[in-house]
Amino acid sequence: MKKYTDIPQFRDVVREVKLHHDYNGKDDNGNATYLHKTPYPTLKFKGTTKKHGTNSAIVKYADGRYEFQSRERILSTDEDNQGFMTEMLKKDYQKLFDEIVFNDYCAIYGEWCGEGIMKGVALNKLPKMFVIFSIKIDDVYVDLENYAHLQNNEQYIYNDTQFPSFEIEIDFNQPELSQNKLVELTTEVEKECPIGKYFGVSGIGEGIVWQYINGKERYIFKVKGEKHQSSKVRTLAPVNTEEIENMNAFIEYAVTESRLTQGIEKMRELGIPFDVKSTADYLRWIYNDIIKEENDTIEKNNINIKKLGGAVSAKARLFWLNYLNTHM
Repeated sequence: MKKYTDIPQFRDVVREVKLHHDYNGKDDNGNATYLHKTPYPTLKFKGTTKKHGTNSAIVKYADGRYEFQSRERILSTDEDNQGFMTEMLKKDYQKLFDEIVFNDYCAIYGEWCGEGIMKGVALNKLPKMFVIFSIKIDDVYVDLENYAHLQNNEQYIYNDTQFPSFEIEIDFNQPELSQNKLVELTTEVEKECPIGKYFGVSGIGEGIVWQYINGKERYIFKVKGEKHQSSKVRTLAPVNTEEIENMNAFIEYAVTESRLTQGIEKMRELGIPFDVKSTADYLRWIYNDIIKEENDTIEKNNINIKKLGGAVSAKARLFWLNYLNTHM
């Protein structure tokens, strides 16, 4: 079967983006190596309402064979999933694949949702429907915007592009600055499900699924509302943006080019080798120098000393590595 990807949480995507960005090839033993040489990207994510139903899919193979799936297994009319396959066989599901070109297979993923499938949400007040939210062609997830025509509303087959969506730019140098907006939007969806509202039904929604897709590069995560926190997915906590901005201002003040250059000279005085392996020595000197000379400023501005090391290192590491790349 062609199982749909698991949808991780925000913190998992932050880690994934950073690892992908810092990937520096493999060493002599074939192990992956990582090096943070340039700032992390800012990516624009699109959000769609998370539909509280059951994950379902229709897969077409090159030999013309069709396969119906739940998240975990291949279905049959005898072993169905909430009646998904039985109902889809009554519809013109084959036409969904008419304009899709593929070599091996094409999988159309969606949520089978509506009356009697899941309780406590707006969608439960609507007839059963299949809402397409993703397409995978020959092992590559494609942008659904390019397949917005895949729908048959008369037969209760819808496309996520028909419903309200959201956008957010996430700076992965400081992804925590996006958390409050993510929480705000999730709270709005939980109060009033946009898809339910689209059909004239009022009720709560589950949350938002966020996705960035650019060719083969794809990142996805979900944020659920508090009413669904009994699941294994924890709700995303708001952050203290004033604290973050205060830290940013201090870093701008204290981690100056002059201090960073002084650190280069200190490495030379100490006879420390100018290579990547000495990065920790350089960062340690910069941090200790700031603690020594700016202790009063740190106390006066209530700088979180536990978070200071990471903030200092983020800026100083780039300076050190750029110096190695251009001078050594």
